[in-house]
Amino acid sequence: MIFERTLGEVNVSLLGEIEARVAGRRLPLGGPHRVALLALLALRAGSVVPVSELIEALWDGAPPRSALANVHGHVSALRNAMRAAGLPDAPERVLVTRPPGYLLDPAHCRTDLAQFEELREQAWAVRADPAASAGLYAKALACWRGPALLDVGSAFLRRHAEHLEHRRLQTVCDMAEAQLELGLHDTVALELRPLVDAHPYDERLRAVLMLALYRGSRQAEALTVYREGRRALVQDLGLEPGPELRQLEAAILTQEPVHPAAVPPVLATLRPRQLPPAPPLLIGRAPEVEGLRTALATTSPTSLPVLAITGPVGAGKSALALHVAHRLQETHPDGQLYADLTEDPGRILVRFLSTLGVPREAVPEPLPDRIAMFRTLTADRRLLLLLDDAADESRVRPLLPGGATCSVIVTARRPLTALDTTATIRLTPLSDQDATGLFTALTGVAPGRAVIGFCDGLPSAVRAAAALLQSRPHWRPADLAAWLADDRRRLNLLTTGDQNLRTSYARVTSALQIPARRALAVLADGPATPARVAEVLSLPPAHAEELLEHLVEHHLAVPRRTGSTWTYAPPPLLRLHLVHFPGD
Repeated sequence: MIFERTLGEVNVSLLGEIEARVAGRRLPLGGPHRVALLALLALRAGSVVPVSELIEALWDGAPPRSALANVHGHVSALRNAMRAAGLPDAPERVLVTRPPGYLLDPAHCRTDLAQFEELREQAWAVRADPAASAGLYAKALACWRGPALLDVGSAFLRRHAEHLEHRRLQTVCDMAEAQLELGLHDTVALELRPLVDAHPYDERLRAVLMLALYRGSRQAEALTVYREGRRALVQDLGLEPGPELRQLEAAILTQEPVHPAAVPPVLATLRPRQLPPAPPLLIGRAPEVEGLRTALATTSPTSLPVLAITGPVGAGKSALALHVAHRLQETHPDGQLYADLTEDPGRILVRFLSTLGVPREAVPEPLPDRIAMFRTLTADRRLLLLLDDAADESRVRPLLPGGATCSVIVTARRPLTALDTTATIRLTPLSDQDATGLFTALTGVAPGRAVIGFCDGLPSAVRAAAALLQSRPHWRPADLAAWLADDRRRLNLLTTGDQNLRTSYARVTSALQIPARRALAVLADGPATPARVAEVLSLPPAHAEELLEHLVEHHLAVPRRTGSTWTYAPPPLLRLHLVHFPGD
């Protein structure tokens, strides 16, 4: 099916051989790099694609020195081809230059992929009418003329092609379930059998085929399809089938009536966007951003990327995670999920599954079954998960998705050494120069050395100090410094909205075991050696050393070596909390 052509539009085909047409006339696209550039822009129509990403995608991370000039040349050539084809509007309005890159304006450019997605949305909207829904799904599938992004050479675009193929299979399943409601059991079985053979690990596809056979009075064949799938999963992947497939097998064995709803329907077109807003400014974290980006880019294609960010209270772990997550949205087109890990993982899974289209009543009660369902649903999707404020590894493991096409960013109070992470970034306080730059960017005035010193290099404290100065326009930085000099009220002053250092310190310290809390109380009186802590707490020296290193791991103590002896002290703002609010 060739989508409708509108006069004055560029029509780009991605679901098959890549081509572009103006008023029915096919444009000469040139070589593979130019074709790949057009495909990438069309896949993200309406969004700016940075030149740096275009270069990385076109040359798979190994660009020539002329890459920048080549990209500009390809864009110019595409515009010239549009102009030569008689495009009424200026090509610059279709292929728009917008720093830091280019975009295809969907107001002047249509793609068969966009039409495919629109028809899927329409089919889902009328799902109560199986005949209408099945018809719209059939129209959506007719947008495909062959394998997506056919013959594309870029590894980056081949990953996109794999994702699009998964969406096609999900649409086949959606249409098949609507057809089952119409009693077309044999038709569905005939169409799905070769697809199941070609995709033996797709459990949803297999479940719909089993259902079609069973409801067509072919129980033995349905059970054979289950056994073949289980054999493939166990022998090739070392996995048992998921709970949905096992439940369907049990229903067939007992000859219970089964409807498509028994296989939880998933709204494959639903693309959650759960990320909180990104911070407007992120200063002093460029090396960390680049480190996370590089780690993600170099992850093995068969491994789930898990990026961990740790650091002291107020260091900006969540801000860094959000900054990076927002930059990764375009490479995770199936959506972004967010969770605050102070919530129970089981409840988070219910919310995630519901977001992905599983009805609440279909979410299994046992936690292992919820985990299995979540991993099944995410196995072939390109989702980004941001898991914020993990106390330990046990809060993270149940929420890890099931496929290497997803990515996970975790923030934590300490290194998650028992978790198989791709990279761990340990944040330290900002330098005085970066803290000054952040304050100045927020307020328009220089803070002075005293104000920066009172903030201890913590971005949250710098932001709070800047907000306090802005809320009192009659103040100068010297007035702010005078107020912050009062040790008793400094922590209360360095608070903005729900960003409260005192509350954060109370939550972190209260989670410590009693021996660690006692050791921290010793440090509140001043820097101490392991011998001093052992003496005060009447502990063996080795035990005191272990407690102090435990505090270092949780960013609650800073070690300094003097000769052969280590001395430990809490960060300055934490010490204020311990001294003036010991009951928190």
